[in-house]
Amino acid sequence: MINQPPPYLPAEQNPALPPAQPGRIKKRYVFLAGAIYGLLMRLAFGLPFFLSGEKSTTASEAMLTSFIVLVPLIIGALTVYFPGDNKRSLFFSVFAPWIPILMFILGTAILLIEGSICIAMAAPLFLVMGSLGVMNSLLLLPLLLGSWERNQTMPVMIEKSDASVWINAKPEVIWHLINNAEAIQPTEMQQGLAYKMGVPYPKSALTVKTDTGRVRKLRWDKGVRFDEPITHWQENRYIRWNYSFPAGAIPPDALDEHVVIGGKYFDLEDTSYLLTPEKGGTRLSIKVTYRVSTQFNWYANFWGRLLVDDAAHTILAFYKHRAEIVSSP
Repeated sequence: MINQPPPYLPAEQNPALPPAQPGRIKKRYVFLAGAIYGLLMRLAFGLPFFLSGEKSTTASEAMLTSFIVLVPLIIGALTVYFPGDNKRSLFFSVFAPWIPILMFILGTAILLIEGSICIAMAAPLFLVMGSLGVMNSLLLLPLLLGSWERNQTMPVMIEKSDASVWINAKPEVIWHLINNAEAIQPTEMQQGLAYKMGVPYPKSALTVKTDTGRVRKLRWDKGVRFDEPITHWQENRYIRWNYSFPAGAIPPDALDEHVVIGGKYFDLEDTSYLLTPEKGGTRLSIKVTYRVSTQFNWYANFWGRLLVDDAAHTILAFYKHRAEIVSSP
């Protein structure tokens, strides 16, 4: 018998033909849509300040929970649900949202909307929230919640960081370095996490006498200059200062707006050093008091604690290295 082709039947009735595939959006378009949505939300959150002409604060609204939590959550939802594939693996559901989120983050960097420090700190939270995205019907929820949230009082968290190191040098050697640190090289600070993330390197710290008392003058890379008025002074034993950031002390391109010292979200309150003779050398102890003010202090303070602690250990290592070189035979 000659084989005859099967009679024409609709695909769902003809077993010889593959089942009809439902219309599906290609995943690459979904990834692109998620990234574009993130960029549009980022621009929308800065729009009120941009329209008012306050260019220095166009990024401020991005520090609201409605942006930093809900936007990546919704990008994740878009990524998981819009392709229309009912056979989504757990791996796809958890990690596919990372693609548009990373594209979105890269876009903010390319467009110079965000700096490297903010990107490094926000990326982990963005990726986690993207993996938790489970809804795709509330695309404007971040803006609706943001309009309410931006009028709420920022909670304030005051924290302290303590660290110490033993130095094989006399207290007066270390004291001199604290008040006369010059020609600081990037290689002396490069192990610090903050500097790896883009914080300008310190160049000098010199204590001078003024009409109002002693002031420690700080000079960093990228044109950063600010003062540290000294409030306590016990020669070779104890020193404490607070911070003063006059207009122009931190150029706009030196630090990301969200982490500017003395800014709306983060500030250094005071710093002190205690020098204690110990085992033929000196124990140098540092205490830093800082402020974090965001609607998500539970996350922001994680980074605040990490960076302040790391900076304290980095500066102690700097003084130890220099003092022991000076004191070596």
